[in-house]
Amino acid sequence: MTLMVVAAGCSGASRDGQQQATREQTTRHEQRVGANDGGNGGDAVAGMSVEELVGQMFVVGVGGTEPDYYIDKMIRERNIGGVILFAYNMKGEAQTRDLVCDLQALSMRTKPEIPLFVAVDQEGGDIGSAPWVAPEPAAAAVGRGRDPGEARRIAARMGSQLSRAGINTDLAPVVDTGHGAAIGNRSFGNAPGLVARMGAAAVAGFEEAGVVSAAKHFPNHGPAASDSHVSLPVIRHDDEEIEKRDLPPFRAAIDAGVPMVMAGHLVYPAIDPERPASLSREAISVLRDDLGFDGVVVTDDLAMAGATGGGTLADPAVEAVGAGVDLLLISSAPQEQADAYDAVVGAVRSGEIPRSRVEQSVRRLLAAKEKYDLRAGCRH
Repeated sequence: MTLMVVAAGCSGASRDGQQQATREQTTRHEQRVGANDGGNGGDAVAGMSVEELVGQMFVVGVGGTEPDYYIDKMIRERNIGGVILFAYNMKGEAQTRDLVCDLQALSMRTKPEIPLFVAVDQEGGDIGSAPWVAPEPAAAAVGRGRDPGEARRIAARMGSQLSRAGINTDLAPVVDTGHGAAIGNRSFGNAPGLVARMGAAAVAGFEEAGVVSAAKHFPNHGPAASDSHVSLPVIRHDDEEIEKRDLPPFRAAIDAGVPMVMAGHLVYPAIDPERPASLSREAISVLRDDLGFDGVVVTDDLAMAGATGGGTLADPAVEAVGAGVDLLLISSAPQEQADAYDAVVGAVRSGEIPRSRVEQSVRRLLAAKEKYDLRAGCRH
């Protein structure tokens, strides 16, 4: 079900109109990629194998503080689109830069020579794994100050310090409204308007630092009574409450130019009664058609119980791509990463997922990679 959007004036839009909007968005992606690479963006994507295309849709965990056999294989043989680093990967700025730059060099030596997204969760407060980045207050404390300028300055500082070690993507800001399970002081507040202003300002700060940001966790983890790391929250907001409470901060982040939106492992029965947003075609339609987002949709970590339900990662990986997600975040063990990759490749090869669906995502990903200098920290 597609939400009845009031503020955006899309109420009552027909399914034909939504499909036309999606086609127009896809055309814009193709035009933008083509403009960025001298007009060959479409040809570059069309010339990639299924294995190369699918690989670009994966951001995976790394085993230690230096490249190992498994991440080397994921880059060389599967053309992965990026990596995510945690505290155990980063012992200091110089070591992290060496790790990141080695991975980027390997990716650029591997055809089709595409740089990696290198992501962390650096939000401020208790959520921050890069040891050289100066401590910053939690979002709740920043929200109480009600100064968007401060939110922007904090994001710019964090982004600049991350970038010194080659980290080009911060999975922040949190634009959830409310302090429910798993969110707590990670949210700017309980008022959607305040969260919208602060979140948009944070996006601007990351842009100032030249770092890719990701507004999370769509449609809104703030009201959840359970933690999607260990269960699947269900949020029973009706259409009006979703429009007035949940979506305004995401709309503001999109208006501010956020390059990524993270879809959460949350069931909103008013949108899709069966699947979490991260695996839901209907939820992605709200984001694309109703909010007008034409950037990269990334899943929350598919290793979380909210996505797998205690099962393997292969099924949710295929579901997410089929639903219209562009980037799959997987921090699991190497074999689980490989199994999820193989499952998506198999689904495309069998026709379960059209190749055109994957090409659409890769065009979005390449457009983002063209816009940001992903290897800037490795040129210092």
